[in-house]
Amino acid sequence: MQPTVSSFLTPLALKTAGAVLILSSLIDLVFMLLFPPENLILEGNRWWLYATSQLVDRGLLPLVGIAFVIAGDWIEIVSTEDGGERGNTWRIGTFSLASLLGLIFILIIPFQLMTTNDFKAQDLKKISDEVTQLEQGIKTNLQQINAQSKDKIREQITAIDKELASGQAQGERLAGLQLTKSKLELLLADPKKFAQESEQNLQQLQKQKQKAETQASDRLLKTGVRTSMASLLLAIAYITIGWAGLRRVLK
Repeated sequence: MQPTVSSFLTPLALKTAGAVLILSSLIDLVFMLLFPPENLILEGNRWWLYATSQLVDRGLLPLVGIAFVIAGDWIEIVSTEDGGERGNTWRIGTFSLASLLGLIFILIIPFQLMTTNDFKAQDLKKISDEVTQLEQGIKTNLQQINAQSKDKIREQITAIDKELASGQAQGERLAGLQLTKSKLELLLADPKKFAQESEQNLQQLQKQKQKAETQASDRLLKTGVRTSMASLLLAIAYITIGWAGLRRVLK
């Protein structure tokens, strides 16, 4: 059968588009890994977690590119008399690439799940340590305040009033002095109410801790499960194409 212009251009266009999709996605991935967003803290395994997530997010483009290349090859085979007899080298390369990517996406799944659990434990420990430190600071401060006499407390309030009147306290220092003064005044006026408010502050801190732990757990769990599921689907697609193609070519 005599080849026509369309039978020549269509496979060429599909193969070219497929090659561009594969190469552009790999180049984009390399640049994302070499120049990650500045607001991300990528230390140790966090870099690998970021790298595998980026690979999975961009895993569809090479798959489409490989599909284009295979479709172009098939059109060339059915459009020419000798299309099926040539080009086995690059066909083996294409199917080998698909198989390799499928293997990589399979390996990403356990890595994602294990690394996500490790980071979850680290983040929860960090939150717990920070809250424990704050609680200890509050309790120590309360003990020091409660141990003082009323005259000593009045002297502290007077000293704070003088500093506030001088106008030198600004920003966080000003807010801290005003808060300390209000607590000391409450302790003088109503010690029981002061104790109740202090206990409420500690309870509120515990609620904030629980909320932070829940948010951290949910965020990491969603990220790990989403990436693992997407990686599994990509692995199935790549391995199906790669292994089926290699079996066909190597017959």
